[in-house]
Amino acid sequence: MHEKQKYQIIMQGITSKNVAQTCKEHNISRSIYYKWYRAYKSQGMEGLAEKERSKPNMPNQVDKRTEREILNYVRQFPEDGPKRIFFQLQDEGIQVGESGIYNVLRRNGLSRREQRESYAEKCRMKRRFSGDDKRNVFSQKREALSLDGKLDRMQNEKHMRNSKNLKNLKNLKKLNDLKYGHPGYVCQQSITYLGTFPKIGRVYQYAIYDVYSRLGIVKLYSRKAAIHIMDFMQFKIIPLMKTFNFKIEVLVTNQSREFTTNWERGSHMYSDFLHQNGIQQVTYTAGTKEVFEPLHAFLVGLTEEFYEKAWTDDSIESFEMLETRLVQYMRHYNFNRVISDGPHQGKVPADVVLAYTGQQEDMPLWLFTRR
Repeated sequence: MHEKQKYQIIMQGITSKNVAQTCKEHNISRSIYYKWYRAYKSQGMEGLAEKERSKPNMPNQVDKRTEREILNYVRQFPEDGPKRIFFQLQDEGIQVGESGIYNVLRRNGLSRREQRESYAEKCRMKRRFSGDDKRNVFSQKREALSLDGKLDRMQNEKHMRNSKNLKNLKNLKKLNDLKYGHPGYVCQQSITYLGTFPKIGRVYQYAIYDVYSRLGIVKLYSRKAAIHIMDFMQFKIIPLMKTFNFKIEVLVTNQSREFTTNWERGSHMYSDFLHQNGIQQVTYTAGTKEVFEPLHAFLVGLTEEFYEKAWTDDSIESFEMLETRLVQYMRHYNFNRVISDGPHQGKVPADVVLAYTGQQEDMPLWLFTRR
């Protein structure tokens, strides 16, 4: 069953408040319903996507849809080979082997880099000739940098930074161990597609979570893009750091294209932005549960306590209204919701941060406004 159908069934069960009747109408068991429900709570729409079953007799066969995704990626980033493409598609939830990618490239005459670059240039020329150049921001930036000789320097600097970060953080358990930390020691960041809300449309949730204090900052957008991540950081997170005189030392993200490049000598807009602001970025695949467990727990709680209620609230009629309600909930979460376990049990996230920074006053209201 398609993820959108599962999503609609889940929301029908939530809005009708009658899971048994919903399951009966769609001829599914309650165990299946709650399996989908848990997957949606922890991963959003990605959790509902069908996982392709392995086909041992034809391990390198690639369907037409996946082949189009591969060719589309090549058009944007022709310098990337099969291994880099494999990691990127894996982070996007597309299950295809590296050998399968290589076979697609070879079948289309794109197995060598010069062939892919020639193919990408032909595609760009075709779009320019038709007046429809839809290259994204990252492709334009990469091309511009390569023209003036800056790209190689930025690529090498990024590779050195990532190597240093990974060397210092080999122990994944230590990464989330509170006894080593303080606010800003390790923060985790994600983008979650929440689905299509009634009267509102598509909603993406951008979140940053401080592992030590459990402070959460969330903002909603209507699409997924690196430029929105930078907007989020520039207008909310960076001002927060300056106001309370503390810094994010390590920011852990997954390896999707909005956050980083998996190409060894690649340059990425967001990674460079973090470096310019003195923030070390460490990336892991989205499925590394031992790393992202604190963030996942925060997002599950947010879904249960806010989004499920928002779905059944007929008064929420616009994107702005949904975000206003979310701001209200996040103020409750950060200022009033008591931490129920761990070394900060009995405190609220804001108090943990204020105690560390030595601030006495409440956090500024602008932190939880839309901008």
